[in-house]
Formats: sequence, structure tokens, C-alpha cells
Amino acid sequence: MASIGEASAAATVTPGRRRAFVIVALTVTWLAGLLAIALTVVPDGYWYSYFAVDYSVGFIRRGLAGELVGLVPTSDQLTALKFLRWLPTVLFIVALLGLAATVATRWGRSERRLLAALLIPFLPFGFAFGIFSARPDLFGAAALIGLCIALTRVRSEVAVLTASAAYGCTIAVLTLIHEAIPLLFGLGAVAGLSVLAKHLNTRTFWLASAIAVIPGVVVTGVVTLFGRRGVSAQLCERVPHLQMNNPLAADPRPSLGQILSGFHHDVDYHDWTCRWIMPLFDQTFRDGMRFIAGVGPVALFGSTVVGLALLAITMFSLSRVSGVGFDQFRRLLMQRPLAMACGVILMLPVFATGADWIRWWVIIAFDLGIVFALFAAGRSESDAPPTRVAMWTFRACALGLGLLPLGIIPALGVPGPV
Repeated sequence: MASIGEASAAATVTPGRRRAFVIVALTVTWLAGLLAIALTVVPDGYWYSYFAVDYSVGFIRRGLAGELVGLVPTSDQLTALKFLRWLPTVLFIVALLGLAATVATRWGRSERRLLAALLIPFLPFGFAFGIFSARPDLFGAAALIGLCIALTRVRSEVAVLTASAAYGCTIAVLTLIHEAIPLLFGLGAVAGLSVLAKHLNTRTFWLASAIAVIPGVVVTGVVTLFGRRGVSAQLCERVPHLQMNNPLAADPRPSLGQILSGFHHDVDYHDWTCRWIMPLFDQTFRDGMRFIAGVGPVALFGSTVVGLALLAITMFSLSRVSGVGFDQFRRLLMQRPLAMACGVILMLPVFATGADWIRWWVIIAFDLGIVFALFAAGRSESDAPPTRVAMWTFRACALGLGLLPLGIIPALGVPGPV
């Protein structure tokens, strides 16, 4: 009788494993396609520009990013910029893989958990976002994933406070690379503490939230108030003259030869950066608000609609695949209404001064989505076999988001530098 039971169990496990193998193979193929496009078509100059400013002219926002260029062990500055362009992408994708592995195995193996884990790379903030939105805020996203995974593994108050302090210190340093990082991921930090560390009493929860969020917010305030402005000309003098591939400036038209060898159109990195990027370092908070007002309500409304749709798709797909209702997650969040309100308020300055409204909504989807994925994986509903609806949801979302990764679009109606 035991052998019959074992054979029956093997028969039920094998199709799931076979399905997982096929999905992983297709995901790797899809990822290879994304990398091919990123390496041959998409210009890297915009990502290089995040590392164009250092502290040579004094304390300035994002100055630490430029200091990283000198730490890369190479004398070729273009090689250093290429390394730094891919560093946040690699760290973010590794963190996403760690998140997927935690979802799949932390609370025992089941097909629902495996499907939820395999869905993560295709979500609006998944692999495509990491490859085609290679900004330094990916460092902050990786740090938030690390905090949330830690919260699923620690139970004592001291351990939670230690994890929160490590995250808070990391974000405070990263703020010197990109001043919006604490604002973008504060919502995710308080959501993670509310849901994944729900055993905390009120006092410990607020203490953990404070040491996770406040250090970075303080540094953001310091950078905003005391960072030098009016130095774009001086900054421009320090940008080297390098030949940078910018294929979009040449209106590339696909041909077999170009696809195989890559699209090439060299421009001067110094000229491009001084034209499109350096003037931004003279802008004040009020200038940013004026720019947003100039974008117009139609473009902002369109970006909001797309962003909300991506947020809804994220939560709906995770809920259907895992079998855990979103209302359970929402109720836990609403047990800490003031904390969640603070997380939302932190996002307001970003919306008020940055035109990338779709991008901000995708990051909100990331903040809430990774917490929901971990929460759902720990629920007993994820032990049950997937229903037909769950399977069709997985297929539709993976295929749709894989072929049409709208999360990589930063905004509607806002022209980017070319």
C-alpha cells in the first residue's frame, strides 16, 4: 500500500515540476531577449548620467554616486560607467530571485507558492523594470527586499529592531546617491513591519518604523536644504569627453546586420550630459513643482490611470495565483492606519517634483507587492492545489506583462533626453 501511495504522490508532483521547468526555461529565454535589446538598442547614456556628479564642487545631491566611479578598479572611465550602469540592475535581479526563492520555499513547497514565485519576474517591477529602468533607486529596492525577507525569519523584538536599523542605515547612505530613495521605499518599510512583523506591540512597531525610515528622510532634508545649486557649469567642466553609443539619436531601423552587431551611433558623453542633465542640478524644489504643473493634467492623468492599472494587476495576479484574498492583506495594513498614511505622505514630494508618474506607481506596486507576496506565501491557502482560475491568471499575466512590460515606461506625454 505504501508503494501505491508513493507512486500516486510522484504522479501528482511530476506534472507540477515539469510545468515549473518549462516556465523557468521560458523565463530565462525571455530574460535573454530583454538583455539583447538592452545591449543593442537602448542607450546607456542616461544611466551613466546618474554617476556624473561627485563632491569635487562641494556638497551636492547625488554626489556619492560620482564618487563610486573612482572606486571601480579600472583606469578607463567608460568601463567604470558601464559597470555602474549594470550594478544596480544585477543587485536588484538577485534580490528578486531571493524574494522568489523565499516565496517558493520558506513555508513549505506547494504549486501555488511556486507559481507565485515564478510570477514575480513578470510583474511590473520585475526583470524588465530592473533592466530598462536602471536607476540607482534599484539599490533601495534591493535593500527593501532584504528587510522584508529578514522580517519573515526573525521573531524577537531585538532582531526586528536590528534588521530595521540595518535597513535604515543602508537607506541613509543610499540617499546620497539618489535623494528620493527614502521617500520611494518608506511605504514598503512600514507595510512590511505592519504585515510581516504583526506580532510587534505598538511601541516596538513605531520604534522599528522610525529607525527604518527617519534616517533616510533626514538625509533627504539635508541634501534638499544644503546641497549646492548654481554649479552646473562647474559640474559640466568635470564631465569627460567620451564616445557614448546613443542609437536612438540616429533613428535606428532594424536590419539583420544591425540586429546581429548592435545599433551604433556615437555621441559625446560630455556634450550630451551637459545639455540634458547638468541643468537639473540648478533646480530647486519649487522649480520641480513648476515643471510638473507645465506637464499638464492630461499627461498626468493618463500616467495615473496606467500606474493604477499596473498596481491593480500586481495585487490581483498575486491574490489569484496564491489563493489569498487581498482583503486579508488590506485589513492588516489598516491596523496601522497612521503608519500607512505616513508612508503615503512620503511619496507626495516625489509626485510633486518628478514627472515619472507611472514609475512612481510601479514603485508603490513594488512596495506593497513584495510584502503581499511574502504574506500570501505564509498563509494556509497557498498549500492548496491551484485552481483553473489561478493557472489561467498566471498564464495571462506572465504572457501579457512579458510581451508588454508597461512598467518600464516612466510617464506619458513627457519627452525624454535623446
